[in-house]
Amino acid sequence: MMYDIQDKNILIVGGGHVGARRAETLLRCGAKITAVSSSFCNEFPEGVRRVQRAFKISDIESEEKIFFIVAATNDREVNKKISEAAHEKKIPVNVCDSQSECDFFFPSLISHGAFGVSVCSAGRSISLTKKFSDFLRKILLAWIKNCES
Repeated sequence: MMYDIQDKNILIVGGGHVGARRAETLLRCGAKITAVSSSFCNEFPEGVRRVQRAFKISDIESEEKIFFIVAATNDREVNKKISEAAHEKKIPVNVCDSQSECDFFFPSLISHGAFGVSVCSAGRSISLTKKFSDFLRKILLAWIKNCES
């Protein structure tokens, strides 16, 4: 399933490399992102509203409806707390260190203009998903280029 998240409010908890990768992906899709973390890595993208402090449950009780949450901290207990709070509020959540707590997964996206294909292993094998999507990307983009000429 693919959602249009243009202008949707997304909360990312965690300012490390995983949170940065998720933020990059979501920014490309036009999401409005707020990230909460006590620190942010150098790779964390511009265009994200940063709140530099520890996560509080009140972060998910935003005045603007949160479309979904990404729990991407390096603390299992904090991620679990985020997951539980999100489920209680009926907000979909992706928990980077627990496949069983996820309501959705991030696929590898192959896109060209309005054309898009996604590859997902439901969090079971990130490396295999990446290899398969790289393989498909080469084939599909060559095919599209051939069709356009």
